[in-house]
Amino acid sequence: MLTGTEGLLQLLAEGQASGTAVLIDLRAVPHAENPLFRQSIVALVDRFAAQFRPEIVDIGRFAQVYLFQDRSADPFIAKLNAVAADFADQHMAAPRVGVFRLPAEGAKLAAQLRKAAPPAEKQAASAPPALTAVEAQQLAAIHKLATYEQVLAGADVSALIRESPVWRLEDGYWNLHFSEVTVAIDNLERAVGTPLRRDPWLLQQISPILDRRVIRHFQHEHARLFRAHSINLKCVTVVDAVFHEFVRELTYDQRRNLIVELSVLDSDLTEDTINEAVDVLRLWDCRVAIDQLSPRNTDAGFLPLKSVDLLKLDITRLHVDEAGRLPALPDWMVQFGVERIVAVHPHDDQVIAACLALGLRMIERRDRPAVPADRRMLPGR
Repeated sequence: MLTGTEGLLQLLAEGQASGTAVLIDLRAVPHAENPLFRQSIVALVDRFAAQFRPEIVDIGRFAQVYLFQDRSADPFIAKLNAVAADFADQHMAAPRVGVFRLPAEGAKLAAQLRKAAPPAEKQAASAPPALTAVEAQQLAAIHKLATYEQVLAGADVSALIRESPVWRLEDGYWNLHFSEVTVAIDNLERAVGTPLRRDPWLLQQISPILDRRVIRHFQHEHARLFRAHSINLKCVTVVDAVFHEFVRELTYDQRRNLIVELSVLDSDLTEDTINEAVDVLRLWDCRVAIDQLSPRNTDAGFLPLKSVDLLKLDITRLHVDEAGRLPALPDWMVQFGVERIVAVHPHDDQVIAACLALGLRMIERRDRPAVPADRRMLPGR
């Protein structure tokens, strides 16, 4: 088992390496300096390699060596040629690939590894075989990610910002309680010209970028926090330095007016990540909301409810029954406090009435809801 570049160099110096070594260098690839984009390419190539089980040695940030000892490297190389052809079709520089037959070409490989910017050996052109449908889709997703990277790099997202009001029923009237600030994904798609919402992988990849752009927007729009606003952030963003730098410049009142929504659908969500994020938010006096919950969440799991201020209940796909009722809330939500639960985007007045019947008093929707005709639904009646 090798332990990195030094281990490989020692093996080459001793003449103990055999088989075929494939060196992949990403330095010439556009956006390779961006770790998110670079890791996407590396992950794709690693999935190719997993089919053939080579030994993989990382050579710095931009290069990897794949060692094939007991089987041919040709199918793997053919896939890399197909990737190169696809990049060429996109008018992008492809990853450079070098192939070394060991031990005969061990010295040549060692020289390449020692160079600060190792040029990979050019391969004889061969007709690239067709990628599988899944591999082609993965490659297409990487190109889409590059497009979004170009658009969002240093971008001011003010034109893409959308506010979604949250109304609270108090003394018979719907008052504005706070507003959720998000990047309008549909507007972003139109700006870029590339679909996003139908590609969960792509949306997951750019979410941290969008988080940072929203934070930057608030850094230039401190006036927004003169009243309560919420923003959706991933847990990894909350614990990142960019968030700390942002909240450090806020006053206490502004921090109290900042509600950070953490989604239960975040693919990176674990008990440790959410607890760490909530601890950071509490440290900075921010309020915490748990987003994208459903009545089907029959238990709270590892959610740190004692440190949470609000729950947001997605009812966009829920419909009332013949009696005009919505599904009952799970016991843990009732115990948390129905007055602290936001019903997100009820699609008509009948659903709003059903929300009130459940005891909910906060509604997120663009327009102010109508005052309930049935006064018995109002608090204290």
